[in-house]
Formats: sequence, structure tokens, C-alpha cells
Amino acid sequence: MDMKINISVIIPVYNAGGTIERAVNSITIHEYEPLEVILVDDGSTDNSGNICDYLASQDDRVKVVHKENGGVSSARNAGLDVASGEYVMFLDADDALRFDTLQMMYRRGFDMILGGFAKLQEMSVVESYKPSAEMEYRDVNEVANFLDRTITRKHSYLLNSACFKLFRLSIIRDNGIRFDEELRYGEDKMFVFTFLSHVNKILTVPDIVYDYMLQPDSLSSDLTSDNHLSQLFLLLERYRPVLDGLKSRFPSSIRLAELYHVDFIGRYVCRILTVFARGKSSLMTESNISTLYSYMSEDNRLGLFSLRPGQIVNILLYKIGKPSFTMAFYRFTSMMSR
Repeated sequence: MDMKINISVIIPVYNAGGTIERAVNSITIHEYEPLEVILVDDGSTDNSGNICDYLASQDDRVKVVHKENGGVSSARNAGLDVASGEYVMFLDADDALRFDTLQMMYRRGFDMILGGFAKLQEMSVVESYKPSAEMEYRDVNEVANFLDRTITRKHSYLLNSACFKLFRLSIIRDNGIRFDEELRYGEDKMFVFTFLSHVNKILTVPDIVYDYMLQPDSLSSDLTSDNHLSQLFLLLERYRPVLDGLKSRFPSSIRLAELYHVDFIGRYVCRILTVFARGKSSLMTESNISTLYSYMSEDNRLGLFSLRPGQIVNILLYKIGKPSFTMAFYRFTSMMSR
């Protein structure tokens, strides 16, 4: 008789030959039997695929899926397709779980179990985030309270990643929840927020369970490139219905009601406008500015001083309401600043 699997850990692998064994060992070092580790080799061009096969030959809890390259979301979805655990957890191939994480986190009866994480650079902790206490949230109103505790400047990082959490697999499958394979930015957040709109019971664990290893190239991505801006426009398109679904499910949440203003407009729309203000993006068109202004028009909290001081000019230009004038202003000020 096959053993019931409690947890499936899904690890997307792409050219991670130097780190994948450490990541897997951080799980299999424990004598925790009701477990499967699913390595999804996403078309690696190094020796990662061979290492994955070797690890599977050494531990029957390890399984390997080989596929053509499709990106981290595609790899995670492939892992979800074959997972058999009651819960799933996601681990990146260059990160690691803390000792006894799975035994400590696994509790029956919850839809999501949330721990904390640390960012490490050269094996030294740079910063860490974790829930403030072990808390059980057992109905819709209590989950709304969880959201109000977690959607804060101090704890918002806990919801922006799909890692360091256990997700009930049946909720994912029953509701067709997938990682958006078109997104290269914000895809974790969209997965977590979509999942949250279907949960009734959450447990928070006030322990660091996951080590996120900072890589040199993780600090150097160009957040002003047209490619990144294109991803932000796509994220805005995807984010709006997800946020509406959350607010509909948890109408008593104060923080959710504020999130459109603080996060959707204050973080993402204003980030695009700030790049446009430098006058260097080919995406600065009247049509795109009009799209951003239409989002801003739905923010009933938006005032001249309601966001960071650096956004006052962008908000003032929106109040004028002429995208052609905004473009001309941005181009003039960027030319004068050279």
C-alpha cells in the first residue's frame, strides 16, 4: 500500500548545477517519510538534469520531471500537475529550508500555513521577516484579520512570495489556480493572492523556515528597462481582477480596501510614471499614459499629498488630465536635466 504523502516540495531547476544538491539535501536530510520532492528540470543546458536524476536515484522520495524551457512559472505548474501531497511547498533551486521545517509546519485542518524567511549573503543573514506569533484564523472574518495584520509595511513581504508556505493542493486544483506563465514579475504575488481568495483557515508560524540566498545578479536587474515596464503593464492588467476578488471575499478587511491606493497605484502605476518622467522609455505614449490615468481615476483616495512626496508632480499632471501635456512636460524636464 502506497504511503500517503503529506507534503510535495516543488523545485524548479534551470542551470542550477552548483546549488540544487544543497537545496534538495536541506529537505531530505530529515527522516520525514510522508514527503515527495519534485525536481522540474526546465530545459537546463548545464549538468542540472543529470544531477537531478542522480539525486532521485539516491532517495525514492525525489522525483524528476524533464521539460523544455518555459520559465519558473511553467516549471512550477509542471510540478503542480504531478504533485500528490496534501500540501505543496515551493523551494527555489539556489535556496534552502531550515532544519525540521516540514515537520514543524505540517498541521492538519488548515488551508495555508505561513512561516518566515531570511535573506542571506555569503551565509550571513542580511534581513529576515516572520509572523509575529503563532495564530490560527478559522473563518472568513478571522482571515480578514490575518490580512490586516500582514498587509503592512513590516510584513507585506510575507505575501509577495510563493515560498515558505504550505498550500492545500486540493484548493489549487479545485479552483484551477496556476502561476501566470506570461508574467516575469509579480507572478508569486498573483498566485498567493488568488489562492487567498479561496481559503477559510490559515495558521501562522513565528519561525524562520526558509533561507533565501542572495545572488550577485539578483541585485542588478534594470527596473527602468522597457522590458520591465512591459511586465508592469501586464501585472496591472492581471492584478486588478485578483484584488477585486480578494476584496469581495473579505469585505471587512481594512488593509485590502487600501491596497488599490497604496500598492496598485502607489507602487506600480507611480513606478511607471517615474520612469516615464525621465523621458527615455519608448513605452511613453499617450495611449499608455491614458491607461495609467484611467487606473488613477478609480482611486478615490488619491490626493496631491496622499502618496510619497516624490509623486506630487505625477499626481498634479494626472489632475490636469491631458496625456499629451504630460508627455511634453516629461520630455522637457528630462532634456533640461541632462
